Amino acid sequence: MEDENDKLSEEDILKASEAYITFVQRFGEYIKEMDPELWGRAREYAADFTKIDGVRVELVDEDEDEDDTDSTNVSGAD
Repeated sequence: MEDENDKLSEEDILKASEAYITFVQRFGEYIKEMDPELWGRAREYAADFTKIDGVRVELVDEDEDEDDTDSTNVSGAD
């Protein structure tokens, strides 16, 4: 049986990925502005959220210094 994602072109997948990342970034910015305490809890939660081996999601706060340049981290919001 064919999966819905098998029907998508590479361009469609890239557009959908960009839209999703943009949404996550903007939503994260909104939460950070409206409820800084919730933002802090969400950052902790996001680290274990994917359940995909080798991938760790980090919500990045541009107001903080960052020394971690590990390419396996995915920045979802800043």
